[in-house]
Amino acid sequence: MLPAGYPAARDDIVRVAAGVRGYLTRREMECLCLLAAVPTAPGAILEIGSFMGRSTVLLAKAAALAGGSEVHAVDPLDAPSSTDPDLRGADSSAEAFHANLARTGVADAVCHHRMRSEALAEHWQGDLRLLWIDGDHTLHGARTDWVSFRPHLSDGAIVAMHDVLHTFEGGVRVFAEDLLLSEHIGAAGLCGSIAWAQFHHDPADAASHREANLRLYRKMARLIPFVAFGRKPRGLARLRWKIARWRVPHGPLDPASFLAAVDRKGLPSR
Repeated sequence: MLPAGYPAARDDIVRVAAGVRGYLTRREMECLCLLAAVPTAPGAILEIGSFMGRSTVLLAKAAALAGGSEVHAVDPLDAPSSTDPDLRGADSSAEAFHANLARTGVADAVCHHRMRSEALAEHWQGDLRLLWIDGDHTLHGARTDWVSFRPHLSDGAIVAMHDVLHTFEGGVRVFAEDLLLSEHIGAAGLCGSIAWAQFHHDPADAASHREANLRLYRKMARLIPFVAFGRKPRGLARLRWKIARWRVPHGPLDPASFLAAVDRKGLPSR
């Protein structure tokens, strides 16, 4: 069920994406590549938060392995923002973003919406098979991204969020509270600081995963007091936060394990 020659193709995609400035680690890039290259549902791919385009390039190239799903990226590409990467004095990453798409050969495969995600959501049409949330990491920002595009998820779609094991409040709280405790979430896990989960329209399709998701929730919930209300853990609190983070399983995402965990019945039969 993996694309033919996937390991070599993945390594090449990761190599190209690594040439774009960004903050995804190698194992996180391999994880995101797998999510884009193996559809679990019909629909497009939407990236919220693009920065210089590392994940954008990766998503477009990985989607091509699966037949070329539409890839949309939404980001105003401006600064400053309290949870955005440093632009080193520049007020926009737009020029670098589009240059990176062109240099890596994916410019024609990506539709960029230069606006905030909630503005795009107001007129969004079409189903999503992969929702990649890596934008405003505040609680309000992350929750707005999730709530805005949840209605557009196909049955069996994958939701992935970045920096859930960072000291930002948004990712960890939204993934733990809004996803893991939802009766619509099936298979779920973490790879590095990426959290991913499969969304089901019918709660019955997710029921077999509830106990595992509850166990994962309990581990992630220990992180929340350290970052609640936008706080950053320091000193002894940071050490305790690191210990709690270490207890959350977040190793590499093995393709065979992913394929065994997810349900692909939402895809049309061939």
